[in-house]
Amino acid sequence: MKVLILTTSFGGGHNSVAKAIGRSLEEHFNINAKIINLYEVYNSFLNRLTSKGYVYMMKYFPHLYGFFYNKTHNLEKANSLNMLIIKPGLNTLKELLKKEDPAGVVAVYPTYGGMFYYLKKRGFSIPKTFVVITDFIAHVQWLYDYIDLYFVPTLEMKIHLYKKGIICKKVEVSGIPIQPEFDQFKSLERNLILISAGLYGMTPSIFEIGKVVEETTPEGLEIILLCGEDRRLYQKAKEVFKRIKPLSGILSQTQIAELIGKSYLLISKAGGLTTSEALASETPMIVYKPLPGQEYFNALYLEKNEAGLVANNKEELKRLIKVIFEKRELREKLIQNIKRIKKPNSAYQVAKGIYDELQRED
Repeated sequence: MKVLILTTSFGGGHNSVAKAIGRSLEEHFNINAKIINLYEVYNSFLNRLTSKGYVYMMKYFPHLYGFFYNKTHNLEKANSLNMLIIKPGLNTLKELLKKEDPAGVVAVYPTYGGMFYYLKKRGFSIPKTFVVITDFIAHVQWLYDYIDLYFVPTLEMKIHLYKKGIICKKVEVSGIPIQPEFDQFKSLERNLILISAGLYGMTPSIFEIGKVVEETTPEGLEIILLCGEDRRLYQKAKEVFKRIKPLSGILSQTQIAELIGKSYLLISKAGGLTTSEALASETPMIVYKPLPGQEYFNALYLEKNEAGLVANNKEELKRLIKVIFEKRELREKLIQNIKRIKKPNSAYQVAKGIYDELQRED
């Protein structure tokens, strides 16, 4: 049995989610999972151009993205903008489904769900469809009718889908799928402060963060900065920081899980994947100057559940780091709330839901 998982190169989280689901499908259910970036198949040059444009915009013009996100967030489902966005790649998807003939197709990026809806509505033969929402907020671009099974991170989002009038067979609260290592590596000895700049170094004000962390972190604790693929950030960090050890390149899931699992505190952008990894590792997180759009709402989710902290400037960051070390009961309270809201074995739960639905005869 074969399942296609459709991903994208817009940010690193979608690919990681796709890999986690694919791994679980193959290891636990003997399903051949094929991960495909449909936009790369459709037009590789355009895909690379738009991916780089997304990174550039989020680095230098995040409020432009946030303006668009907020203006379109509460549109009704299947609006004209959604229909316009899903048109590119439709024929590519049709040809792909004919060629691969999968038992199911999984979307970990919103526009693919729209393509499933469009093809079904027009009578095109399509296998069972699954949509995995990869943030703690469901923008309207995720919301389409006639999906066989939605996987969402929270009960609140499940209710939101029903409020929006989504017509689908089932909605499962699974959490955001991450690799199982993040559930496994939880060190009792937490001797590390971890700063993550994201895969492309998109965390804003990374040198502001580093300076504050060096000033406020007690002696004896190691400080590591994950620079991702941003070599310029890595080189400059080596020159600027005294206590912080920068790491460059793409680390394995096991390496990242071990680092987060032995961290006393994680300071990072609030991507859906990173947030889920921190929750699974039971590591308190400070989000610094959340990026507009979905990352703002991910940070808001942590703050609302008292499972993470948000700092909007240097002074707030300094105060929060100090209080984390001075008021141990605050950190313990954060950890209690993390345990309350985290979703263990999320990738397995999604894989099992897919497997069960594929076994079911309509």
